[in-house]
Amino acid sequence: MLAVATVARAQAQSPRIEPEARLDAIVAHRSALQGALGADIAISPAMHLEIAAGAGPSFASGSGSDISARADAIVHFLIDPQHRMRWSPYAGGGIGARYDRGPDWRAVAIVVAGVNAPRWKHAIPFIEAGFGGGVRIGAGLRRAP
Repeated sequence: MLAVATVARAQAQSPRIEPEARLDAIVAHRSALQGALGADIAISPAMHLEIAAGAGPSFASGSGSDISARADAIVHFLIDPQHRMRWSPYAGGGIGARYDRGPDWRAVAIVVAGVNAPRWKHAIPFIEAGFGGGVRIGAGLRRAP
């Protein structure tokens, strides 16, 4: 009986992890359009950690396109954790690493504001804008819990 109670408590305390897919435009000196896959990890009902990795073409004036990549870790603070509003806003901040043309990655600080749209089948669409290695505009789908 004690083992059943311990397992139930561990399952209740383990963070919920939902996969996500997204498309982001980063407008900067060297702009990029990247597809990304990630995970949304519920730390608490009002705080989620988003981890994402993406890649795609990058562009700069006067040069052709190259490959770009990134990895981000952003904490989202949900203003409406129970999703009572039809469109639930959130804000967040974090860090990332961005690779553009050249051998080196560079660190970026990230600040975002976004909104979770009404549930669509088994997913929650979202749109997001912010700063981090340039102006960021993104949209995607997270699996609904």
